[in-house]
Amino acid sequence: MNLVPPESVTLGPFTIYFYSLFILLGLGLGYLLAKPEARRLRIPFDVLRLSIFYGLLPGIAGARLYHVLDRLDYYAGQPAQVFALWNGGLAILGGLAGGLLGLWWFARRRRIRLLRLLDAWAPSVLLAQAIGRFGNWTNQEAFGPPTDAPWGAFIEPAHRPAEHAAATHFHPTFFYEAGLNLLGLVLLLALRPRLRRKPGAVLGAYLVIYAAGRFATEFFRFDTATIGGVSVAHVAAIGLAATGIWLLARPGSLRTHPSSR
Repeated sequence: MNLVPPESVTLGPFTIYFYSLFILLGLGLGYLLAKPEARRLRIPFDVLRLSIFYGLLPGIAGARLYHVLDRLDYYAGQPAQVFALWNGGLAILGGLAGGLLGLWWFARRRRIRLLRLLDAWAPSVLLAQAIGRFGNWTNQEAFGPPTDAPWGAFIEPAHRPAEHAAATHFHPTFFYEAGLNLLGLVLLLALRPRLRRKPGAVLGAYLVIYAAGRFATEFFRFDTATIGGVSVAHVAAIGLAATGIWLLARPGSLRTHPSSR
């Protein structure tokens, strides 16, 4: 089936890119998901709302920086494309690093516990990651190697890598990861009542769940950075999982922080 997803829609003088719409949809639904948990953890809504900007902007910057460095040969010849975010090219691993840095600075300024804030946002991030993968589909990027499987995604010639120019259908890795993230979200929400009493435990479970899914889907990617033949994403996934296990194993219980009352 040669289904070609629309990349954008034009309404009068405006062009709306579906990639951006999926990002905004993930952000909006993620906020709605985080609100009840913020109430349970006694995080004021104004703090939750402000944290969006402190996490989102550095997150986008980190995601773009990671992608540009990964494709440095291309962007060195076309520097103007560095800022063309509507064409795709936001690396999740870079986004996590940038978002964490921004939220750390925000929590430090507001004198709130970073782990509690990250616990509130963790399921929302997993939901947003799942929705964002549909943006990869509309941009025809982040797909896997050629496949004859009936569920293979048709990729137009302009988006195919040169070494696979004759192939027509590729592993829809974006859907693989979206599905794993949604399943992980269900698991994380089921575990959350048992985990929320320990600061960082929900975050830890998120890291393990996301890392496991990313590690698995990375075997169906051929467009990500490698060092010495080893996928950088595989190494990062192992690091994320190890951090998550440490957060789950560390002792601690939920205590009320004065600034969160």
